[in-house]
Amino acid sequence: MLLNKVALAVILSASLMGTGYAQTRIPSESDIPSLKPEARQDTSCSRVRGYFLRSHYKGVRLDDSFVDQVYDMYFYNLDRYRTLFTESEIQGFKNDRKRLFMALDSCRLDYPYELYKAYMKRRFEKYSYYLEVLKTDSFDFTGNETVTVDTSKLPYRKNIEELRKYWRQVVRSDYLNLRLSGFSEERIRKNLTKRYTSILRNIVKTKNEDAFSAFENAFANAIDPHTSYLSPDDTASFDSSMSLEMEGIGAVLTSKDEYCEIVSIVPGSPSEKSGRLKPKDRIVGVQQHGKNGKPEEMVDVVGMLLTDIVPMVKGPKGSKVTLQIMRGDGASASFFTVDIIRDRIHLEDSAAKGAVNTIDGHKVGVLTVKSFYMGLAKDMKKEIEKMKKDNIEALVVDLRYNGGGSLPEAIDSSGLFFKSGPVVQVRDAVGYVSLNRDDDNVSVYDGPLVVLTNRLSASSSEIFAGVLQDTGRAVIVGDTTFGKGTVQQSRPLDRIYDFYEKPLGSIHYTIAKFYRISGQSTQLRGVVPDIAFPSFSDYADFGENNEPNALPWDQIKPAKYSKVGDLSPYIPDLKKKHDARVKDDPYYAKLANDYETYRKKRKDNSISLNYDIRKAEQEKDKAEALKDTNEYLESLGKPPVKSLDDLPSDFKGRDTLLLEAQHIALDLAQDLRS
Repeated sequence: MLLNKVALAVILSASLMGTGYAQTRIPSESDIPSLKPEARQDTSCSRVRGYFLRSHYKGVRLDDSFVDQVYDMYFYNLDRYRTLFTESEIQGFKNDRKRLFMALDSCRLDYPYELYKAYMKRRFEKYSYYLEVLKTDSFDFTGNETVTVDTSKLPYRKNIEELRKYWRQVVRSDYLNLRLSGFSEERIRKNLTKRYTSILRNIVKTKNEDAFSAFENAFANAIDPHTSYLSPDDTASFDSSMSLEMEGIGAVLTSKDEYCEIVSIVPGSPSEKSGRLKPKDRIVGVQQHGKNGKPEEMVDVVGMLLTDIVPMVKGPKGSKVTLQIMRGDGASASFFTVDIIRDRIHLEDSAAKGAVNTIDGHKVGVLTVKSFYMGLAKDMKKEIEKMKKDNIEALVVDLRYNGGGSLPEAIDSSGLFFKSGPVVQVRDAVGYVSLNRDDDNVSVYDGPLVVLTNRLSASSSEIFAGVLQDTGRAVIVGDTTFGKGTVQQSRPLDRIYDFYEKPLGSIHYTIAKFYRISGQSTQLRGVVPDIAFPSFSDYADFGENNEPNALPWDQIKPAKYSKVGDLSPYIPDLKKKHDARVKDDPYYAKLANDYETYRKKRKDNSISLNYDIRKAEQEKDKAEALKDTNEYLESLGKPPVKSLDDLPSDFKGRDTLLLEAQHIALDLAQDLRS
């Protein structure tokens, strides 16, 4: 899979705090718990160390360089945006590298707990200061003040005064965002007071396991981004999430800088069916609806713990939940609400589905593959045979947002498009290379084939696209894939002879690496399309190559294979026709322009704290979105809407990229006939 991290949704109910809203006492620094290692954690630590040092694909040496990497990952995981510690404080921590080495080498856990205590205290200081700013700031948004959006790559600040200056800007930005969303002054203060106080309450609820997990995951992530430690509670939640009997909204969530962020959408789930949620969206509010359908108050969830949100977001089948979503950063951020009816998530809802479309009098098939689940190849074969009966001239396999899954299914599904041959090579930690083949001597579809990918096509998707490109069987279009070319396995830390009251948790770690039959790894570089489409993400800021400590790209000896065909002579003509077609396509041009504008805003990395400037930007974006939507509705012969809020919940806009992929597939069919 693309991600092997536990992802949970979290919401806590909170009492109103602050001047005029106090119902219970605001925590004080003296309430921060005194944490200490537990006996069972010594055992967990020893077993984690054994697996990581002896069994990991990478091969790890505990030396000064690696200890520095653990430090870097510790503070990256806990203070990614560098808003807690100063430059001298970070250097002071690193001066104790001998103590961190002893923690890694001999499981002396007192020092990791000291580090975590410093983290808790500074975080408590930060949000206490937020509350102070909320009480004392005039919140005048008429000046030229700006705030940096992404501070993760900036140097650590020199002193606490510089930190406090930035903290104040963040509070002002939070305030302005709510004001731009139409909240009253009273409600803004109420929401932010609840938000910051809730975070303080979460800090004083910290448990020993939190400190232990922070240390072990810094160790794990210093090796590679797909290696991780899961606490006992996280292990249980992960196991539950793997069940086919899930009920809820079907979104995989994680915590990032106090926000609950959507990592991926479960195929076939209510979240996907809503058509409105996307990876990287942030859930900032949750509203429950009673059995009579009456909505409760929207709960602000920024800064709340992930481990407590499951009951509210999951919910029983048929119940309704409303999510308030923040999409984008800075000036490009937008806020909207999504109503979702929770449902039982069935495997069959994510099954591959085929559709036949007619374009300019020609029939083209589209096979949407959302994940490489068990039984995929069988389902793909059934859908392809149905489309063949409808006399399709070409086929598009849509792998966008497909994060991978079963390796055997990737092999079998690839083999549907050629009779026999190698599919993927796998090299283990000792250097042994195994060759995985499809040798059934049956090809289900021999016609013109196009595979559509994007940056979230990963793992098994990259194996599928890679082998069809290497064998000359398909033209790949879209975006360069994610670049995850590694294999992980899970192991529980418990032994049958343990007698601890609580389980010990589990680990995920990398054991092998994928290679294309051409010998190239899919790691980091992914699969590069033959014809590139516009993309929101720059190659440099999204994908495996943006993950700290990602394993390097390399190559091995190519497998012995024969090409099914050679499509390279056709690529220049296909690209020429593609360029000519999209040049006159206003939808494609608008899409490309939107992506470019988005990237420029990200690179600017600062936003104005002037209300009039931000309001004008917001209104401009809304007007453009409404104009584009109504033009699309007009093309469908449907009446326009006065507001985007008037669109039905199941409304889906024009899929410009899929339409262009179909055009390319038909162009390929024509060229092959010539």
